[in-house]
Amino acid sequence: MSLKFNATRLKDARLLRELTQPELADLIGVTKQAISQYENGVVVPRGDIIIDMAESLNMPLSYFSMEESNNIKTPIFFRSRKTSRKKTREKYTVYIHWVIDIYTYINNLLTLPKVNILRKCQEYYSLDEIIMIANELRQHWGLGNGPISNLTLLLENNGFVIAKTPLKADKVDACSLYFTNIDSNKNRPMIFLTSSTSAVRSRRDLAHELGHQVLHSWMDKETFDAKQANIEAEADLFASCFLMPPDAMKRESFSVTSTDSLLYLKRRWGTSAQSILYHMYTLGILKDSLFENLKANIYSRRWRNSEPYDNEIKQEFPELIKDAIKLLVKADIRKPAQISDELSFPTKDLSELCGLSETFFIDNKPTKPMLRLIK
Repeated sequence: MSLKFNATRLKDARLLRELTQPELADLIGVTKQAISQYENGVVVPRGDIIIDMAESLNMPLSYFSMEESNNIKTPIFFRSRKTSRKKTREKYTVYIHWVIDIYTYINNLLTLPKVNILRKCQEYYSLDEIIMIANELRQHWGLGNGPISNLTLLLENNGFVIAKTPLKADKVDACSLYFTNIDSNKNRPMIFLTSSTSAVRSRRDLAHELGHQVLHSWMDKETFDAKQANIEAEADLFASCFLMPPDAMKRESFSVTSTDSLLYLKRRWGTSAQSILYHMYTLGILKDSLFENLKANIYSRRWRNSEPYDNEIKQEFPELIKDAIKLLVKADIRKPAQISDELSFPTKDLSELCGLSETFFIDNKPTKPMLRLIK
């Protein structure tokens, strides 16, 4: 039996299922060397072995014959990248490939929001420059200086593709890239989040990745690796200035006298009490003594990893991909099962990445026959 085989897809599937080459080899009854040859395109596996791979990796058989994922040439900005596990980053990268495929599929059928973003090109940014750029973007998007009620929706309306991966936060909270394609209509900033963070942390992650897209999307991988520590600090500072404009924080600082006042501002601005405290201090609008006192109170209350109201502030969820898939179905452009077949991803993984129910792509209930009375 001869089947078309794409070697890259095998490696992606193995990494997604967190299997080593020897582990996969044991599952399908071949040698480790054989798996290596399959993944490197040196040898094409027999049809019966491809079937065994599909069963062992829980992948549709058609997955292994799909076109190769888009080659990502721009850097992927992994938040907390230095401390993240290699396996986590590899798995994240596979999900990135898949979301790009889903986006490309949708973009070929529907018109998506145009990319509307400022992109700067400097090697280094000072605090004053970052404040100015964050304010410029707010003005560009017509936001004023107030709190942003839904950051996810704001970014999607301005051309971002955002996806929540099924991964739990494992020292990688988020990542982003500026996906480029020969067809300029397909160039998109993309942000990927994990599924286990609080609302305020997700908003912070989004703003941090937005900072990378504004400040650093011009970089190639070599520049990114060389300047990694510095650009992470710049993106973090941008996140604070974008979510909490300095002019607004100066006005709010007069009310900051206790941890309770920080919690009030947390609910108002949708950011953590600690980020508000440190941001105000960085801006020089809090006295050293007050800052140290509030920081000590936060530590003594063990708020470093979990704060009050973390579970009460409403979560934001990506809507663009989900709504696009639903529109394809509602407009009778595609049936759910047809979308699943054409993308060739496992339905459970596909549903999670699209923010849809687990049964969306497999719920093909037969319609009842039309009956008419004989007159």
